[in-house]
Amino acid sequence: MLIREAPRSVGGTDLLVHVEWENEFPGLVSGTTVAPTDYGLAGPGTTWEVTERFETLTRGLGCRASVVGRQVHGKRVVVVDPPPHLGVCVTGDADGLASDRTGVLLTVTIADCVPVFLLAPDSRAFALLHAGWRGALAGIVEQGIRTLEVLKGAVPPDLRVHLGPAICGDCYQVGPEVLQRFGQSGTGQGQLDLRTWLTRETVRLGVPAAAISVSSWCTRCSADLLHSHRASQGAAGRMVAFLGWRARGE
Repeated sequence: MLIREAPRSVGGTDLLVHVEWENEFPGLVSGTTVAPTDYGLAGPGTTWEVTERFETLTRGLGCRASVVGRQVHGKRVVVVDPPPHLGVCVTGDADGLASDRTGVLLTVTIADCVPVFLLAPDSRAFALLHAGWRGALAGIVEQGIRTLEVLKGAVPPDLRVHLGPAICGDCYQVGPEVLQRFGQSGTGQGQLDLRTWLTRETVRLGVPAAAISVSSWCTRCSADLLHSHRASQGAAGRMVAFLGWRARGE
C-alpha cells in the first residue's frame, strides 16, 4: 500500500507524519522531520545544538526521552530497556532500536536510506530500523522482527510495517557489484528500488503484504524538502525518523 505522509508542525518543528497509523492507534507518534534542520550526530552543529534539537522534537511529540544509535550500516538492534527517564540517549553502534515502553521516542537518522517502522499493536511493542543496501543485505529487517518476537512474543503475522521516505528506485543508481548482490544482472550502473526489495523480504519473513505500507516520498525527488545525500553530493544533513507512544497523560 502506497501512502504519502502528511505535513504537520509540532512545537515549531516541521514533520511528515503517518496519519493513518496515528489515527488507528491513539497515542502513537510516527513520522520524519524535514529539511533544513540537521539532526546528524556528526554534522556541523555542536553537540549541545544537536541535543537541543532532539529534546525539542521529543517534547513536542509528547515523549520524555529519545534514543538514537551510532549507525554503521549493520544489523544490530538494541532493546531500549529500561529507557532513559529524560533527555537524549546515544547507544553504541546500532542500526535498529526496539522497545515496549511509553514515553520513549526511538529515532534513526536518514538522508536516502530507508527508515523501517515495525509495530506490534496488540503488545504495543515497536522497533525502528535504518536500512541502506548494506544493512538490508545483512538482515536488519529480519533482526528487527526477531527482536520484537523475543521482546514481547510479537510474531510476523501480527506486525504492521511501514517503509518511510527514502531515495526511490528511479533515482538510486548503483554499480553492477551491488546489483548482483540483489539478484539483478548487468555490467554497468543500474537502478535499485530498495523499498520494493525490502517489501518482498518482509513478506518472505511472514508479514502479510496487506500489513505493509510504503511512503511515496523520495528524498532525492524532493530534495527541496528532504535531506538527500546523493542529491547534495554528500553535503546534506540528516533527518530523523521517529516512532513511539506518548507518555501517559500527555
